[in-house]
Amino acid sequence: MRTIIILTLFVMLNGMLNAQEKDPMVTDRPSQAESASIIPIRGFQIESGFVYQKVSSDIDFVTFNSTLLRYGLVENIELRLGIQYLGFYYSTDGLDIDETGFGPLTLGAKFLLLEESKGNHPQLALLSTFFVPKSGASAFENENLGADIRLNADYSINDAMALGANLGVSWSGMEGQDYAVWMYAAVIGLTLSDQIGAYAELYGFLPGEGKNDHRWDGGLTYAVTENLQLDFSTGIGLSKVSPDFFISLGLSIRMP
Repeated sequence: MRTIIILTLFVMLNGMLNAQEKDPMVTDRPSQAESASIIPIRGFQIESGFVYQKVSSDIDFVTFNSTLLRYGLVENIELRLGIQYLGFYYSTDGLDIDETGFGPLTLGAKFLLLEESKGNHPQLALLSTFFVPKSGASAFENENLGADIRLNADYSINDAMALGANLGVSWSGMEGQDYAVWMYAAVIGLTLSDQIGAYAELYGFLPGEGKNDHRWDGGLTYAVTENLQLDFSTGIGLSKVSPDFFISLGLSIRMP
């Protein structure tokens, strides 16, 4: 943990020393679809949030904090480090289960494959994320290496509207779940003002075993400054196996 803190401080200082005029900040939250945007060289961004999820009448799942660190390594490549602190609560017929702790550490990279050409083709990026084995609390850890591979696409219709999509596959690495789970996401984003954005999204998971899980969500973003963004989102499940609903709040910071 000390090494991570030192690395974070070094990257923040390096970003401040190389400050320059920036494009509008693009984050990978609060939508479920990841963007096709890449952090500029030596750029550093922190994206953090809280999620309350009502899985069913008996089960609550809470992400007390999920933090993603993004760093522009070279042109068209960013590195990513993710940390989560989770809570699981189950109560029925006098049985109460209460588990909290860190989730698996995630390491990843995003690669820009194709820049957008308006009227021709979208921007494309490949995102790879790996879940480090036995790096979380016993209630949430994965025994084997997990992975999430996605193709991300963004397309601007005009200055006020954009479309995004993800198509990917993941393996949790958890014992007894050694099958692939395909995922999809389709999102429309709207610029309501210089500071406020909104989105609506359909997404889902198609496991190799079990029933498909389809969901909907939407939310708002508010740019406090060019380097600070707040967000709110909420969503519902559309399938019998889906969670009932979720609510999320987030904060994203781009280092100057």
